[in-house]
Amino acid sequence: MWKKWKNRKKSELNFIQPKPKKPRSYRFFKIGFFVLLALHLGSLYVHYDYWIFRLLISQHYIFVDDLDTLYTQALGTENFRGHFRDFDRMVMAVVTERIREINNDRFTYLYSPTQRQISLANERQTAQLVYFEPLTESTVYLFVPNISGHTRRFIQENRTVIGQFDNLILDLRANSGGLLMDFHQIADLFVENGAILGYEETRLPFFTRQIRSRNAAYFDFDNIIILQNRNTASAAESLILALQDNLQNITTIGTTTTGKAIGQVTIPLTGGSAVRGTVLLISGPNGETIHNIGIAPNIEFDETETADILAYALNLLEDL
Repeated sequence: MWKKWKNRKKSELNFIQPKPKKPRSYRFFKIGFFVLLALHLGSLYVHYDYWIFRLLISQHYIFVDDLDTLYTQALGTENFRGHFRDFDRMVMAVVTERIREINNDRFTYLYSPTQRQISLANERQTAQLVYFEPLTESTVYLFVPNISGHTRRFIQENRTVIGQFDNLILDLRANSGGLLMDFHQIADLFVENGAILGYEETRLPFFTRQIRSRNAAYFDFDNIIILQNRNTASAAESLILALQDNLQNITTIGTTTTGKAIGQVTIPLTGGSAVRGTVLLISGPNGETIHNIGIAPNIEFDETETADILAYALNLLEDL
């Protein structure tokens, strides 16, 4: 009897299914959830002061009309969506405005969606003006209105035709600059592989770097004349310095350039806005900065209605 009962118990136990183990992915999910929760709570603690200030001003400040004035002055009436929702953008606009007042850095600001679209459209429209044309059998003229992806691709795509000439007149007048990456690739066409193009200094040493050419020079002109004026700025100035310091056949004609040796980064925000800030100090291959100084030309030439700088450059080429 005992044997039968014992065997029956064993038989019944065989039908008891073991509790299934939860997959490893579940454990990872569980751990990840608590890690994210801890990070979120930590973030709230770290930013406690800011959130209290945001709630106090946006939700409880009693002079609502004055608050409306602040928001609309900072963001524009068409971009105002609400005190709490737009608090961060209002703070960005006010802070960047104060920065501009303190050090006259007019390149640090908050773009509204409309301003951002206008800026991009203007950049594209300006870039379309790039062109080249032969002036004589030995000289080609290249007008570069800004330093952008479009102008860089234009030069790269037409380099075979442009490079057939002995002399180049590179017109950078009123070129307000553009992306440093495009400047690097344009300069690569002129200077030898490994040549120093300049230096970019940031607050974080990790991002401070020396910029070198990465490709063998494609162009081999006998003479290069660069036309510049007081509106030649930023990456266009960096291009002039890179060519002057690495080539022996450069002559600059015109007036002293703007003197903008700082670089900005533009970060898109939600809703079409963007914030722009100065994050780089830029110097030429020799390590010297031209910020607030500009680049003096080799030959001073202030254009008037009766003075043609292009004709002057052609005459100069005949004597070189």
